[in-house]
Amino acid sequence: MRETIRRFFEEPERARAEFRAQSAITLAERGSPEWWLRSWGDRAEQDAAHSREWAEYLAACTRDLLRADDRGSFDDEGSWDDDSAFYLPWRFDLADIRAPVSLWHGLKDFVPVAHARWLAERIPHVTTHFPADEDHTNIEENNRAAAYAWLKDQV
Repeated sequence: MRETIRRFFEEPERARAEFRAQSAITLAERGSPEWWLRSWGDRAEQDAAHSREWAEYLAACTRDLLRADDRGSFDDEGSWDDDSAFYLPWRFDLADIRAPVSLWHGLKDFVPVAHARWLAERIPHVTTHFPADEDHTNIEENNRAAAYAWLKDQV
């Protein structure tokens, strides 16, 4: 990890090229429904958010990214921006947020909950939701009504 951070700052072109190469490998792997089903483990095919149909849809979307242009390239700028946010200052202080915030993070998500908890400690007026059985694939679907109700309560 230290080498990745060093390269990000000292060799940005190389860091970008390595990120792009790794992204291509990751996308190729995720272009298979079986990859999604394996990654979901015992949740696979147990509910709509982890169904074979959803795995096939996600795989097709991933394959579409790989076919984004005639060179077999893809636009990974959004992913690069997300990754860069780990290393660069955000240019604002979380403590300056004045609007109410509803933060959702499922405890079965592949993204560690520690970052969501870190954010929650720094954002004033935050309401946190850490559903035990939710993950990256089903938290939105399973909590949409609650999120809209929270939004409605804010006006």
